[in-house]
Amino acid sequence: MIKINEKTFEYALTEFKNILEKDTTEKLVEFKTNSFINEHENYKYAVLEQAKNSLLTKTWKEDEIGNGRILKSVKDSIQTNVIYNYETHQNNLIDWRKKDNFSKLKANQKNEKLLFEFFKSKIKDEKAFNQFTELGFSYQLIAYLFFIKNSQKYLPISQTRFDLIFSSLNIDLKTSHNSSWENYQEFVGIIKQFQNYLKTKFSGIELLDAHSFLWIYGFQFEKSKENTEVRIQSKKTAEKKKPELPNYQPRKAIDLETLVEPETEIDYIKQLEKQMEIGNLAEEIVLKNEIEFLRTDYPDLAKKVRSVANNPKLGFDIISFEIDRTQKQIEVKAISTNKSNKSFFLSRNEFRKSKEYPNYYLYCVSELSSEKPKILRIKQPNFENENDFKMEPMTYKITFE
Repeated sequence: MIKINEKTFEYALTEFKNILEKDTTEKLVEFKTNSFINEHENYKYAVLEQAKNSLLTKTWKEDEIGNGRILKSVKDSIQTNVIYNYETHQNNLIDWRKKDNFSKLKANQKNEKLLFEFFKSKIKDEKAFNQFTELGFSYQLIAYLFFIKNSQKYLPISQTRFDLIFSSLNIDLKTSHNSSWENYQEFVGIIKQFQNYLKTKFSGIELLDAHSFLWIYGFQFEKSKENTEVRIQSKKTAEKKKPELPNYQPRKAIDLETLVEPETEIDYIKQLEKQMEIGNLAEEIVLKNEIEFLRTDYPDLAKKVRSVANNPKLGFDIISFEIDRTQKQIEVKAISTNKSNKSFFLSRNEFRKSKEYPNYYLYCVSELSSEKPKILRIKQPNFENENDFKMEPMTYKITFE
């Protein structure tokens, strides 16, 4: 096991404090309540809580193995975003694309038995790690599963980031392309040693806090990398500008009429739940698409893309950016199609905001259940232009004394 000496810890602590002091004059008295740490890292506890609420492993029954419920619970535990302190935070503990490792995994007896035995601790963790590897799971996904199973013992991992952090502290451990039980144990063992040192300085330090401590320490490399990338990006832009995402230009009026109501009784609660589920899926698709588009050439912008759908007063769902760094306000709509016509519902506030924001986009998502959903991007739509859109009132507000 690699040993961390006190000198290494004190150096990391000094750099850690320097980073905090650059952004705030607040003294580092208590780790968890520090405003900088709370803003940047404490959302991880919300990720953990939401994951456990999705898993609900105590409710799993052995006779359910193979019916799909266990696999779905694990899938649901990997969320792209999480709400913490009334704000939406991107779940950076795992790349959202790693969830796709489950897309080809069948909900059969063998696979669900493995997940059942792992989360119920009926199988040795080392054996589970190796079996996850055999299934083709990435190192990051495996570590995330171990973390949400037992956060007091295990941690999520970002190989590239931690390899850089460890190298700067002369810690001889490489995690990139080294997915193994032994490597993971070394990784967690190093973080535990930092946890023990932090306990001598602050109260209530958990294993995840030590993870956050090193992650913030690594901010210095991130900022240095961003400055370099900005300079490189400016040079690239001058040489060759990356094409922007295509915008859809409607050729004929879009029919916004609703479908005819069936004569049979409708469960409106279930109908509303289904609509919300579809809407959330469409937003998730767009969010991932925007991040992916910016990630390679504009990683600093990709990190700033976020969902604001939990604040309906804004009148749009996602904040993103053009390649010239201009902010985009994106309203997402899951659309239904009827031959060449496309339709969706627009609230009064959304309509008003579409005319107020300087760079407003409407993203219409269709074929949500397919492997490649389609996205139509309409920039600054003028819904009052009858040549492009057909808009009809569907509800009325009635006021009387």
